[in-house]
Amino acid sequence: MTRETNRLMGPFDYEPRFSYDNMVTDFVIDPLRGFSVRVETQMNDMLENYRFFGGLQTAFDLKSGDVYGEVQYLPHYIDYKIRFDRKVIFWEDATANLQKYSLQKFEVGASLPLNVKTRFTLVPFLSYTRYTDRENEDFPSSPPVYLPPEDQFYGGFKSELIFDNSLNTGMNIIEGTRGKMSYVYNGGIGNNGASFSQFSIDIRHYQKIYKEIVLALRGFTGSFFGNAPKNYVLGGMDNWFDNRINYEGLNNPLYSEEGFNDQLIFTEFATSLRGFDYATLYGQSVAMANAELRIPIVRALAGGPITSNFFRNMQFTVFYDIGTGWTGPAPLSQENAARLRVVPDDPSKSSFRVEIQEYLNPWLYSYGFGFRTMMLGYYMKFDFAWPVENYTVKDPRIFVTIGFDF
Repeated sequence: MTRETNRLMGPFDYEPRFSYDNMVTDFVIDPLRGFSVRVETQMNDMLENYRFFGGLQTAFDLKSGDVYGEVQYLPHYIDYKIRFDRKVIFWEDATANLQKYSLQKFEVGASLPLNVKTRFTLVPFLSYTRYTDRENEDFPSSPPVYLPPEDQFYGGFKSELIFDNSLNTGMNIIEGTRGKMSYVYNGGIGNNGASFSQFSIDIRHYQKIYKEIVLALRGFTGSFFGNAPKNYVLGGMDNWFDNRINYEGLNNPLYSEEGFNDQLIFTEFATSLRGFDYATLYGQSVAMANAELRIPIVRALAGGPITSNFFRNMQFTVFYDIGTGWTGPAPLSQENAARLRVVPDDPSKSSFRVEIQEYLNPWLYSYGFGFRTMMLGYYMKFDFAWPVENYTVKDPRIFVTIGFDF
């Protein structure tokens, strides 16, 4: 009789074997580039010591878009990463000249966990911007005129302190507190006059009221400063269907009569301020707050599991948004640059140009109610908002957006 002998093999050294974690194709509504398609993939090993993700986003004109890739090294206490981004915006100025703006950035970063809830991140980077004026392309019979490009290199860093003890108990149902304090320095290489910095704080608290009914609160403030400070534009929401942009007002960063607009590529959109267009207010500083009562009415009342994806993720909300943007003195000062108006709007109609300082309430706010749920594979948000400007309640507006939280 032959007895089979079992032998214990190993242990063996761990060898990373990579697999695709996911591949996502979705739609993004960019405020500057319109409706876009984004494809993103992620790949990691079994223990998630090494992680790669990258993707691309392109507008339907196949000109404007983003390309990005990131490699993360995670086996030790400190996490490391290497990332590359490329951003391209094709833009028409007020005279219909087609312009191309591009940003390339390479960064190497490290993230140190201070405890289970807090981490500090430092990311040095090198970036390069290019602007090309392609002049008028309305006449296909003649080739467009390409003027010499304007280039600028930047060297700098981004530092972040992040706190997060929040817990997701359902889709768009969060409890706890999270916050981020960020400082970014962009130093103009070979041109100190192009240097600028940015500081911002974003704090959010989600207070459970009853079962899964949550009161969500958010406060945000940020400021650009330095030799060439950029601008925030206030108003609107992320991924907003049928979005609208305000181009009026003195020093509007999204408006240029002709030539290079050094604000465009670095302009920050401060959302959510429902009831208002993008760039209703703008300036080197911004402050805003949001309060939203989220009521997943079916989940709160149901005594058992809900099989329908539509009803399981349904929420009714009541909200209040408030915000302001300014340059220079505090928002209540009469020197608030964001409230200047030029008369006439068209200089060709008059030989005179008058700048009018409007003594208006610098704070915009809105209130209303909303509905959220999963539809066609996307988390859809429908908001009915009454905007209030200079103490005057305006006609209500309907906002349709995709995405979570604020």
